[in-house]
Amino acid sequence: MLSLSDNEFSVLNFLVRNFAEKLTIRNVAQRLNFSPAGVFNILKKLERQNIVVGEKLGTGLFYSINFENKIAEHLAAIVLLYSDEKFENVNVEKIKQAKTAIFDKKTLLLITDNIAVLDVAIPNVNVIVKTEDEAIGLLRKKDSQILQILKKGVVLFGEDKVVDIIKNCISRF
Repeated sequence: MLSLSDNEFSVLNFLVRNFAEKLTIRNVAQRLNFSPAGVFNILKKLERQNIVVGEKLGTGLFYSINFENKIAEHLAAIVLLYSDEKFENVNVEKIKQAKTAIFDKKTLLLITDNIAVLDVAIPNVNVIVKTEDEAIGLLRKKDSQILQILKKGVVLFGEDKVVDIIKNCISRF
């Protein structure tokens, strides 16, 4: 059975949300304020469990989520759902026509199919509506606004679709 410590969960969360970057042990440690030795141990454990993969490029070893592994894929969906925040100002029922919704306190990203048209207005919230193809295109172009929402936001629903979008983008990076 797989269990994750809080630090392991944090590292996994960081790798999922920063999928567009090449990340070394030192990068992850610095940005999470963890020790490099601690991150090394976490990544080696996750690598043994086939949750993450290390890719050697030149002298660097870069880590990412192993989306070929179903357990890693499910863990990625779980970390996208996790948040300490409470989002009372977003009525999820109003936006259920979307495939997925990601909210980062000030911006709500709704991803729809290519047919549905959503007209959603929420006071004091910037609502962005994109099709799945548009979202993939923006992520591949490393659009800073969409990447920021993914890094800082919580997935309100549709976490499996977000994982699919990330997987689709990774195959092109």
